[in-house]
Amino acid sequence: MLYTTILHTSINTPLQILLVLLYMTSFRFQAKHAAMPWLRLLTIGLIHYIGHLNLLLPLYILTLFYDIYTEENRKKSWVLAASYALIFLSNVYLIKGIYDLLWIYVVECLLHFTTVALLTKATYSTLKQADRLKKERYLFSQQDSLTGLYNYEESHRRLEQLIRQKQGLVLILIDCTDLKAMNTSRGFQAGNFILKQMAELLQILFKDALFIARYGGDEFAVVMPLVADQSANSSLKLKLDSELPKLTGIQITYGIASYPLDGLTKDDLILLAENNLFTKKRESWLNREEHMLRSDKLRVIGELASGMAHEIRNPLTTVKGFLQISKANGYNIENWYSLIMEEIDRMSDLTGEFLQFSKPHSIDFRVYSLHECVLKVIALMESEATRFGHQIHYKEAVDPLLVLMDQDKMIQLLLNIVKNACEAMEENGVVHMQLTSDAKNVTVVIADNGPGIPGEQLEKIFHPFFTTKESGTGLGLSICYKIVQDHQGTLEVESELGTGTRFIITFPLAQ
Repeated sequence: MLYTTILHTSINTPLQILLVLLYMTSFRFQAKHAAMPWLRLLTIGLIHYIGHLNLLLPLYILTLFYDIYTEENRKKSWVLAASYALIFLSNVYLIKGIYDLLWIYVVECLLHFTTVALLTKATYSTLKQADRLKKERYLFSQQDSLTGLYNYEESHRRLEQLIRQKQGLVLILIDCTDLKAMNTSRGFQAGNFILKQMAELLQILFKDALFIARYGGDEFAVVMPLVADQSANSSLKLKLDSELPKLTGIQITYGIASYPLDGLTKDDLILLAENNLFTKKRESWLNREEHMLRSDKLRVIGELASGMAHEIRNPLTTVKGFLQISKANGYNIENWYSLIMEEIDRMSDLTGEFLQFSKPHSIDFRVYSLHECVLKVIALMESEATRFGHQIHYKEAVDPLLVLMDQDKMIQLLLNIVKNACEAMEENGVVHMQLTSDAKNVTVVIADNGPGIPGEQLEKIFHPFFTTKESGTGLGLSICYKIVQDHQGTLEVESELGTGTRFIITFPLAQ
């Protein structure tokens, strides 16, 4: 415009200024209209003709480049390029005349516009592909590849953005409690299926969510708008407590925190939700453990009742039989009196042992020397061991070994194990007793050189009513195990057929 004004070549300067302003304004429209490229071409053509200036070729080429780049239809692009060339050459003809129009110039202009069209489409295709790849990378950086939900990083970014906008919200962290066990038992494919199903169900149940994300391996985050309606909060908890576990078939736990009621920053909100989630998981774990413990107790009670009934039924049957015989003989029980009394004593002893095993009782804990307890046991068993033809060898520790104990229970424990060892060995057997200690514990080892215990029986010797003796009740070692537990100790047994058996008992030293 400045050039044409200085040279006075413009036919109508105000109109030329208006056309230039119209040309510049056409690029300000955001919406793509099909007529806009043709309007620009018409404007440039008029500017070219009114200004009588042949220096507009770069403007033609740049505008054509822009319009072809934004035009996705390839056929329209070639039509537009041909129209640009035609308008440009027509203006050159009108300004210079046919005699001044060199054909080499015409060919050169056509080559210019054709090259622009080809290069523009190639550039457009390359840039479009790069833009698509960029969008895909951005999408993958936001989404979890398995579920299609937002990932951990994107959930933090969006939560931060919502809090910055002062948006009232409720953050829910959901943990799939049974998923790890399912991965172990049924494989990762089953776990991945549950995760996909969980993602779909969350999108269905929480349609009004601000966003839903996979927060971790088996955790999800749901962000809901904060509402004051109590029924909405009840509906939310109903979905989490009942509907979601039923639909997925797995147990879930969750933690909830709301903004701005519970926290004013993203970190505070997440920390509170994670703490609430941990508390819920702990409560769930404790309830499950309590249920398992209750089931174990019921199972043990059932085993004890079954064993007790079996053990008592035998002597009762014997007594009943003798009474029936005595009735037939005029109630003269003299011949069977001793046998009946033996069976009654057997039931009495069995009942006493059972009560000792099952009845809770107070234990008088005091600090005593474990060495003194072993000496008392040896004194009590020495005559019986001699009667069987056995020997008891004792290797005591150098230091005094003091243990917080109930002395009577401790003697009963050691006496029972030594007695079992003497009964298990054949003639000329040896029972070895040894005391050792370290900084915290004292260990009692009682070993015999008897026939040993088979492996399938070794796992059952502490079970109530399990015995290999003809006259045993099967409660002796169970009582021993309970005494060790009451003293915060451990009881282990090692046995090898043909070599013997070792009982290893460990107690904490008294402080």
